[in-house]
Amino acid sequence: MSAFFQRAYRGLFTHEDTFNVHKVLGGVCLVHFIYRFSLVGDRDMHFGPGWTTALWIGIHTLLSVSSLIFKIPQKRIVEGSRIWPEYRLHSIAFACRSLACMLLTWWEHHTLHSVTGGGYAADDAAAMPNYYWNVLIVMGTLVAADAGTWWVGEQSRSSTINDLKAPRAMKYFFSVMQFHATMNCLVGVRRYATQFVYVWIIQFTAFILTLRRKNLVPHLPIVFFYGLMLAFGFFVNLYDLNMANSFLMVNTLANLAAFLRLGCRMPKYLLWALMSVLAHLARLTTGLDKTPTHTYTYNSESESDSGPSWAWTDFNSLWVPLYAVSVALVVGGGRDEGRVQPDAVQQQEQPREKQPEKERVATHFRAQNKCTH
Repeated sequence: MSAFFQRAYRGLFTHEDTFNVHKVLGGVCLVHFIYRFSLVGDRDMHFGPGWTTALWIGIHTLLSVSSLIFKIPQKRIVEGSRIWPEYRLHSIAFACRSLACMLLTWWEHHTLHSVTGGGYAADDAAAMPNYYWNVLIVMGTLVAADAGTWWVGEQSRSSTINDLKAPRAMKYFFSVMQFHATMNCLVGVRRYATQFVYVWIIQFTAFILTLRRKNLVPHLPIVFFYGLMLAFGFFVNLYDLNMANSFLMVNTLANLAAFLRLGCRMPKYLLWALMSVLAHLARLTTGLDKTPTHTYTYNSESESDSGPSWAWTDFNSLWVPLYAVSVALVVGGGRDEGRVQPDAVQQQEQPREKQPEKERVATHFRAQNKCTH
């Protein structure tokens, strides 16, 4: 056991982090995660309009950005559970996406609380969230991720999920959960916990991949633990979305996005432009568009009688059958993936398995040539 701790110390405490900035930030954020998760529920992890919330958002942002000080291998290994340059940039981008959504919630909450002291009416236009910022955050993150992929070059590129050594069903589940994360950002339910759980998944995954790179943890437990983190995040969001009367709506749209991208191969920018429009219309059906910032007390019966005889919220009941259809599409897509994937996986992994043999033959051939000259 002492030998393990010595190896862990040598692997984690390197000269690259001379002043231990990243490690101190990591330790502080780890304690912060534990504290916030002890407050899951209607208290929204005790985040609020005060400056303390903004400070913690900044600290978690610094944690992700400070990872750039470390030198890591340019190529991803075959098993796929060690950190590589493209993943690091994507990790920063997507962590900042959720942190930006948290910051947006905080800014609206803080501004409104400062102006009104929290005593605003449910129909106050100033209390309504601005969801256009959510569209900008999601689209901006796509651009940032693509820029990161371009920056690292061809040698350091790898599909985070497809190139992971794991059961096909598990990889499909991982992929679908990515669409749920993006849809939660796009719909923009004003709950801090909804996004903070994604920050935890992203930052803690980067940490355990670093542990794997230092050979401190094996591959398979990392994969299963990542699945457990995604499941935990799903149930946290289930609670938050249910409070906002939006669970079925958000998950239906997320499943639809997964089907269009994974099953129909729709281009991602076109996909999320389409989902932005659908999210806008979907909010109308649940009353989320008329829900004051950080409160979920909207009642569709409070609509003015002078308006039309119908309201968008009349369509809210349709989300039950639509959700069932979306689940069927995703599950069906997973079965198709299972039937088609074996040959594709074999073709992808075969060059990697043969590469060492080719290198040995080439090395032997060069050695023979040197001997004959």
